[in-house]
Amino acid sequence: MCGIFGFITSDGSGPNIDRLRRIALVTQTRGNHAFGLAWLDDGGRIQTFKAPGPARSHLDELERCRDAVALIGHCRLATHGTWQDNRNNHPHVAGKGVFVHNGVIFNHAMLAHKHRLRTQTQCDTEVLGLLMANRVGGSIAQRAAWAASQAFGDLAFLGLWRNPTRLLVARRGKPLSFGQARDGGLYLASLPESLPGDVKTFVDHVVTVLLHKDNATILGSQVLRLPTDDNLGGGLDDGLGGEP
Repeated sequence: MCGIFGFITSDGSGPNIDRLRRIALVTQTRGNHAFGLAWLDDGGRIQTFKAPGPARSHLDELERCRDAVALIGHCRLATHGTWQDNRNNHPHVAGKGVFVHNGVIFNHAMLAHKHRLRTQTQCDTEVLGLLMANRVGGSIAQRAAWAASQAFGDLAFLGLWRNPTRLLVARRGKPLSFGQARDGGLYLASLPESLPGDVKTFVDHVVTVLLHKDNATILGSQVLRLPTDDNLGGGLDDGLGGEP
C-alpha cells in the first residue's frame, strides 16, 4: 500500500503549499518509507525530488513547488526494492515523463523478461514506465492503458509530461479522489480527507489526461477505459464523477 497525490492549475497559478502539506501528511498514512515529488515549474521544466523517510521529514521540499503548474507526489510503502536505495523510490521515468504508482505489479519480473526490458532498479513500478515508453505507440493515454493491461494487480498512477502540460490519471481498483479548490487548481489524492471542495472519486478502470495549455485546463482531454486484456478496446468516457 502506497499513497499518491497531485495538483494541476486551473488558471496558471501555483498550488496552495499549506494545503499540499496537509495532503502529504494524510497520504503518509499509506506509506512512510520514502517520499517523492515531481513538478513542472513555470519555465516548463520537470523537476524531481525523492528521498528515504516519511513525508513529514521532507515537507520543506514542497516550498520548491510554489510556482508549479502541475505536480505529483508519492508516499512509499516498499514491497519490491529497499527504500534505502533511492533508485527504488518514486517518481520513476516513463520516456520523457515521470510518474508515481500505488499498487503491486505481481508479474513485473515476467513482463521484464517477456518484453526484454532493461531495468535499473528492484522496484516493480519501473516496469510500467518502461512499457509506456518503449513497447507501443499512440497517445500517452493509449500507452498507459496498454501498460496497465499487462500488469496483474490493482493500481493507480499519476504521470507528468510537458509541452503541453499533461497530468495522466489512471485508476484500477486503488482509491483516487479529486477536489476543485476555490482559490484555483484541481487537487488529487489517494485519500479524500484533506482535499478541497466537493470531493469526488475518479471512475474506476479509466485512464484520463488532464491538459493545461494557454492558461486553461481541460479535464478529460483524452479518456480510455482500462481494458481487461491486451487489446485497448472500450470507448470514451468523461472519466470524472462518482461519490467519494
